[in-house]
Amino acid sequence: MTKVDVLIAGAGAGGICAALAAARSGARVLLLEKADQIGGTGVHSPVSLICKFHGTDHRPVNLGIHRELFPFAYLHSTQDFRPQALRLTYDERELYQRYLMLLSAEPLLTVRTGEGVQSVHRDGSRIGHVITDLGREIAARVFIDATANGNLSAMADCRAMKGREGDGALQSATLVFGMGNVDVQKLKVAEFKTRGGLASLWRELSDLYRKAKKEGRTRNPKSSVVAFPYPDGKRLLFNSNEVTGVDPTVPGAEEASKEKGRELVQELIEILREHPAFENATVEFVANKMGIREGRRILGDYILTEQDCLGEARFDDMVAACAYEIDIHDPGGGPTRMVNIPGSGYYHIPYRSLVAADAENLLLGSRCISGTHEAHSSYRVISGVSAVGQAAGTAAALAVRYANGDVRAARPEWIRFVLREQVQFVEGNVYSPPGWKTPYSE
Repeated sequence: MTKVDVLIAGAGAGGICAALAAARSGARVLLLEKADQIGGTGVHSPVSLICKFHGTDHRPVNLGIHRELFPFAYLHSTQDFRPQALRLTYDERELYQRYLMLLSAEPLLTVRTGEGVQSVHRDGSRIGHVITDLGREIAARVFIDATANGNLSAMADCRAMKGREGDGALQSATLVFGMGNVDVQKLKVAEFKTRGGLASLWRELSDLYRKAKKEGRTRNPKSSVVAFPYPDGKRLLFNSNEVTGVDPTVPGAEEASKEKGRELVQELIEILREHPAFENATVEFVANKMGIREGRRILGDYILTEQDCLGEARFDDMVAACAYEIDIHDPGGGPTRMVNIPGSGYYHIPYRSLVAADAENLLLGSRCISGTHEAHSSYRVISGVSAVGQAAGTAAALAVRYANGDVRAARPEWIRFVLREQVQFVEGNVYSPPGWKTPYSE
């Protein structure tokens, strides 16, 4: 049986940030990814947009590893809404390469792709070991569920929530696609990298789309066209269809939904070609993976709510922050509900929402943390998930070093101290763990 300090399931943004943080804090880490490649949604079903990570005073509330992923973005503010301001975006191919570079630099970190967790074996209140798809038995002192849909926790018989209160309906899913060779001179504003230029593009394409929709030429329930530019300003990534009724926790549901997504993509491409700027545009790719916005949310020691988000919650056990809006893609395909975080423009995510209620040595390190349907719609993006993952990885390493894997004994003040050393944004008291010495400075 293989033994490590920290085992992390899922190598999307949360799992990668958790693995980096834990390894940089001195833990021996194994990161497992069921897919053949790391990267998760941000690489394999990207929307290109770098989601909001500043408070209203333009101060970043997501630093740390998020800044290592998108260094260029920190020259600008995601709270700059002037028409001439850049709409900050990324290229998923560059993000993938950056992930690989950062992971390969950590000597205490091992990554295995094409190998997920098949079963979880408990010893009372603790998880003892897992068995992988390849039949390997792996024991760890702390486990982090960084799967998008809380799969590890579900296998460990942890309680979970799913969908909105009342009917359990999940946010709609999207199949994204990219287009290049756009003749920008045939647009009303020949520049779609800026907020003003992009808004003009949306208006032009949405007018065309709504006419086609009225004529019955698409079954897409979405009310408008949304696309984001790549950083080079020459290509666009379309996030413009809504596939409803997709439950990623049901085997085969995600794969089955892709056929509907492909049909909606093809319908929109045909509509776009009616615009002179897109007449000769090329379809560069259609994603192989559905963009799934919601799955299981694992019950933690605290359930983060919409009221917490919109009330700019400040918690004594704060370990992460989020500035992104409440952003609910209607489960029935209706209009998206977008609500800005008021006042300071951000809220705290408490450590208790990262601690699985039903296990002593299990942390949550991705969008599967403990929150309501509405709160989840805010923190589910890379800015929030990267902060959650970094906090979970840091806490796991501290629990291994000081508490024999008991994650509740990792004090928030210690976690914030180490996060601050890793140049992450924190608020609240910080205390150095007893005898702490930064492992990567030795």
